[in-house]
Amino acid sequence: MPYTISSDCYKCGTCLPECPTGAIQIEEEEYWVEPGLCNNCEDSPGGPPCVTKCPIDSPVPLQPKKGRYKVDNRIATSFSLFSNGLNNPYASSMVIWEGCNLLAQRESLPWQTDSNDRLYYEQQVKQGRGSMTFRLTKKIDTELANNAEYETDISALEKFNIRAACLHLIYAAYSTNLDKPWEEEFVIDDRQIEKYLGLDKRKDLTKAVKLTLIKTLAQQPCKITATINWPQQGKVQGFAVEEDRLWHLVKIKHHFQTDEH
Repeated sequence: MPYTISSDCYKCGTCLPECPTGAIQIEEEEYWVEPGLCNNCEDSPGGPPCVTKCPIDSPVPLQPKKGRYKVDNRIATSFSLFSNGLNNPYASSMVIWEGCNLLAQRESLPWQTDSNDRLYYEQQVKQGRGSMTFRLTKKIDTELANNAEYETDISALEKFNIRAACLHLIYAAYSTNLDKPWEEEFVIDDRQIEKYLGLDKRKDLTKAVKLTLIKTLAQQPCKITATINWPQQGKVQGFAVEEDRLWHLVKIKHHFQTDEH
């Protein structure tokens, strides 16, 4: 059974570095436990470290809720896709295609390491006159210019779920309705993603498990960076794009409910 943090918590921060799965997180200065990541520290002989180290026993077992989850005051989202019930246009540039290819084939692609031991995948274009180079960062909340950590071992790709390729294409579909997608934002919530991926039909998964999966899948395409060197084509001048993320995840908004019992 996963744990939760009671309202008695006075935010001393003792539990945060003790959690081996990273389930304890901070949102708007409040401590909370992501149920899908909390495994009750089954392998810890002395019990969950957050419990043993907390001076006021704030972490307590999460009691299952009865009935449906109800969340008030949801953030307004962008339009939903597939308005005709069948299909939806999406941005289909070569960079988008290769990003999808990367997420679908993962370790099957010819990955290499550069002089800084960073893993990269390169796709040549126009008979080798240009190229697209892709890398993976370990986190999504760091600027590339500020010494972002990159994946260095191909085994990191084993953590990527093929359904992240679907999220990548969903983002590409949302971008087609923006005038300037390189600087504008769109908002998607868990219910939309749940429906797009067919998770609404998975009655064997709890709400907490679905939310954790959706959060993981939503972040994975945002770990991809791309550097583009495009050659001249006829009268169209060549261009170069410095390394940047394919998708910038601006924020994840968690919805909390106060336990009234």
